[in-house]
Amino acid sequence: MLLRYLYSILLFVVAIFFLSSCEKQKQLAESGDKAVEEELASLYKKAEDYGNSSPDSLIAIGNRVLATGNRLNNHTAIVRGEKFIARAYWNMANHTEGMKHAVTALRDAEKWGILSEIPNIYGIIGNMHKEKQNYDMALDAADKGMNIAKTLKDTSSIIFMIRLKAMFTQGLGANTKDTAMIHRSLNMHLDGLKIAEMVPSLERARIPYYNNIAQVYVKRNQLDSAEYYVTKAITLAKKYDQQSSLTYSYTWLSQILNRRGEQALSLDYLQKALLISQQIQQPHRQMELYDYLMEGYRSAGKYKEALGAYTRYSDIRDSLQILQNVRQVGELQVQYEAGKKDRQISALGEVNELRSKQTAGALAVLVLVLGLSAVMFSQYRVIRRNNVELAENNRKISEQSAKMQLLMKELHHRVKNNLQIVSNLLSLQGNRLTDDDAKRIIKAGQQRIETMSIIHRSLYSQETVNMVNMRDYINDLLDSIMQSFGIDEHDTDLFIMVGVEELEVDIAMPLGLIINEWITNSFKHAFHDVKRPSITLNLVEIRNQMQLEIKDNGPGFDVRTWEQANRSFGVRLIKVLSKQLEGQCRVIQGSGAFFQLEIPLNSPRRAA
Repeated sequence: MLLRYLYSILLFVVAIFFLSSCEKQKQLAESGDKAVEEELASLYKKAEDYGNSSPDSLIAIGNRVLATGNRLNNHTAIVRGEKFIARAYWNMANHTEGMKHAVTALRDAEKWGILSEIPNIYGIIGNMHKEKQNYDMALDAADKGMNIAKTLKDTSSIIFMIRLKAMFTQGLGANTKDTAMIHRSLNMHLDGLKIAEMVPSLERARIPYYNNIAQVYVKRNQLDSAEYYVTKAITLAKKYDQQSSLTYSYTWLSQILNRRGEQALSLDYLQKALLISQQIQQPHRQMELYDYLMEGYRSAGKYKEALGAYTRYSDIRDSLQILQNVRQVGELQVQYEAGKKDRQISALGEVNELRSKQTAGALAVLVLVLGLSAVMFSQYRVIRRNNVELAENNRKISEQSAKMQLLMKELHHRVKNNLQIVSNLLSLQGNRLTDDDAKRIIKAGQQRIETMSIIHRSLYSQETVNMVNMRDYINDLLDSIMQSFGIDEHDTDLFIMVGVEELEVDIAMPLGLIINEWITNSFKHAFHDVKRPSITLNLVEIRNQMQLEIKDNGPGFDVRTWEQANRSFGVRLIKVLSKQLEGQCRVIQGSGAFFQLEIPLNSPRRAA
């Protein structure tokens, strides 16, 4: 009896000890989990602080979050770690690495159903496409992020995606010179800002809205509205220490000051923005600011500094390989999207396979056609082998074509840059000359170089690398000529009709030089005693030939100068270029100078 009593007491003590031990282990585990959660929360906060200011620190934080997530199998931490690293590489303009990590984060977020992170990931992807001027994929990323944000009914993400889509629309409109698209982007920004201003906790999200709206108003020359929004942006950017946003605020403020004639203060704000972008290690932003500095120095007459800024802009642009790896960055996302579709197709295939097993008995009658199937299968293997070879050949041809097109774009880009450098050097040299005739000769040479540069600028920014859009080219050329003479387009009547859509570059180049020579001659000699200058230019196709006509309302052109070409370099150049095009040119007597050039479209010698 006593032994049984002692045995019961022993069991009770053991049970108490066991329960106490389990409770301590549970408390330790909960304490450990809480410590990890606090550590991750601290890292998330630091990542938010370093998001636009210290990419090296952001990479280190991303790796720590990623390592913790993998160690504890914390899916949210894994996705956020990849997202932080992707954001850092985007800020450093290393878009290839940035896209790799962004696509990995997107894949894991979709696989584990962490939908709240997806809009922000698509935002990073869209911004990288935008900085590569790949606006189609940027807008596609914004739409996908918006769909997820609406599904979650996440107001913060919806505001973020509205701003991104508006910004990408604005960039595409500026790139294509589509004023209607730019106006639409302003309305999108204002709509998104209304939502952001309704939620006090989203005050920080208003900063990029204010900057983007200010940018549009600057481009529309509505300086008071631009100053109103940029002042709001600066106030909040300083309040929340948003250094990257501050560089944009200072940029738009500098443009406002420049247009008001305060060049010195405008350059000072650009220098402040450049210093911040260097401190936060954003090379793409530095490239953009050197471009603004070049224009600012040039408008202030500081040509040496302008040339230095342009050199830094070109060096950074080349180091970032803006054109070279745009296809590679786009393909990283395309490959992921294609792989996702393949997995969906594979899943459907498994379902179909299961159904086919269930109906195997009904298909037994197909045994009767096995003989014929054997013959058809043999033929199928031959056809399939041929198709594989054909597909491989087509792939190689497509790759070679894409590489050749990219090389041609790069060639036009470099030629345009070199021509621009020559033009800048001529401008700097011309400013040092005292002889008026020498200055005029330098200015004429600079305009001829600009005529050729406009073509190469057009060719490297479009898909067809050997065809020139004549309507855009002639409009850009006339704008350039009038700017060189300091003439406002509103003070001149221009009547332009271009009935020729595109021309090969070896025809467009000499044709552009001819137009440049004749229009330049009109502005130099025809309008001294004319109350309102007028120029009519027609380029049309008539009966298997192309006809160019240029007419002004000046006193007319001296036929003796035309007939004695050696007396004028410009006339001699026009005749040589017309002969190169196998065309017939003439000056027709009448009121004003009337030049006509007829070029055969199907020349055997040019076709050869």
